[in-house]
Amino acid sequence: MKAAGETTLKKPTLIILIFCCTVLLVGCSEERILERLSLPTLIGYDVNEENTEITTTAVIRQVSPEFESRIEIQSATAPTSKGTRIDTNLKTSRKLMAGQLRVILLSENLAKNGIEGALHTTMMNSEISTSVYLAVVEGDTKDLLEYQFPSIKDIGQHIFSLIDQNVDERLTVSSTVHEVSRDLYSPYKNTVIPIIKRQEESIMIKDVGLFHKGKLVGKLPSKDVFYILLARKDVEQGTLELLLPKDGFDIDDSKQELQIDKLPIAIDSLDSKRSIKIVNSDTPEFDLTIKADCRLLEIHRSVEISKMEDLKKIEEAVNKEIKKELERVIKYGQEVGSDVFGFGDYYFTHTRNPHITEEEWSEKFKNMKVNIKTDIRVLRNGVFE
Repeated sequence: MKAAGETTLKKPTLIILIFCCTVLLVGCSEERILERLSLPTLIGYDVNEENTEITTTAVIRQVSPEFESRIEIQSATAPTSKGTRIDTNLKTSRKLMAGQLRVILLSENLAKNGIEGALHTTMMNSEISTSVYLAVVEGDTKDLLEYQFPSIKDIGQHIFSLIDQNVDERLTVSSTVHEVSRDLYSPYKNTVIPIIKRQEESIMIKDVGLFHKGKLVGKLPSKDVFYILLARKDVEQGTLELLLPKDGFDIDDSKQELQIDKLPIAIDSLDSKRSIKIVNSDTPEFDLTIKADCRLLEIHRSVEISKMEDLKKIEEAVNKEIKKELERVIKYGQEVGSDVFGFGDYYFTHTRNPHITEEEWSEKFKNMKVNIKTDIRVLRNGVFE
C-alpha cells in the first residue's frame, strides 16, 4: 500500500524526463564550429639570452567549410606564454583552441634554464591533454618550425609521428606531459626527454636529454636509449645494435671483403625483466639484474653460427657488451647528477625509515655502487634455424 499523496512516475514518463534534461544540458554547452577555429597542433617555446622574454611559435591547422585544411606558422614574443597567445590571437582570424595539440617543443636554451615554468603553464590549460609529447630542440624551435622543408607539408603532424613511432619502436623515450611532470615533481627521480634537430632537409631525433631539478644537465646519443630503458623498467620489444670484439670467434677470412676491428650484430624481440635489490643502504649499493630473451637478427657473414656452441659464444659476448654499456650509461648519469633510472624511488620505498631529502639523495646517487648482472639468451637466430 502506498501512503496517501505518494506518486510514482511511470517508466515512459521517466525516460522522457531524462531525455529532455539531456537535451537541455547539451544545449548549454559552448558551440564550437570547426571552420571558425584555429587548431594549434604543435607549439614551440624559445627564451632570449636574458631569460626575460618568451617566443612562441605555433603550427596551426585551419579547416575550411569544404573541410580542406591548410597549415600556417605564427610566432609571437612577450614576457609570458599567455601574452604570446594573445598576440597570436591578434594575428589570426579564428579563435585559438588547443584541444588538438600533439607536441610541445622547448629550445635547448630554455631547457638549460629550466622547463618547470613551461610545464606549469601547460598543465594549467585544461584544453591540453596530458598525453601531449614534450621534446627539446637543438637550437631554437622558431628556426626549425619556420624552415621550408621540401618534403614536409605539415611539420606539426610530422614531428608528432616522428616521436610517436620511435617511442613504439623503443628507439627513444616516451615523454608525455604526464610522464615528465611525474618525474619532475618526484624528489627521487629525474626526467629524460628526446632532443630533435634539423639534419639538412629532414628532422631527426639526435639525442636524449637528462634533467636534474627540471634543468637539462646532460645528453646521451639515441643509440643509448635502450640501455636507459633496460635500467629503468621491463622492456617488451626492441632492437639493439652492438659491436662485439672479434676475440673468441672463428672468423672465415675468405668471407671478409674488408678487415674489421669489431663484429656488428643486431638483436631484436627483446623481452627483458629488470630487478633491483639493495645490498647496502648506507653507500648505497644495488644489485641490478637484467634478464632478456632475444633473437639474433643480423651478424657479419664471416662468423659461423650453424652450431650451438657458436650461439653460446655470441650469448657470452652480448652479455659482456650490454653489461659494459649499462655501466657506462649509469656512470654518465651519476656524473651529471641525473637519476633517470629510478634508483632513488626504489631506495626510498624499500629502505626502512629513509629520512632522506632530495639534496641528500643527489649526493648518495653520485657515489652509489651498482652491481650489474645480465642474463641475455639467444633463443632463435632468424632464418638460420
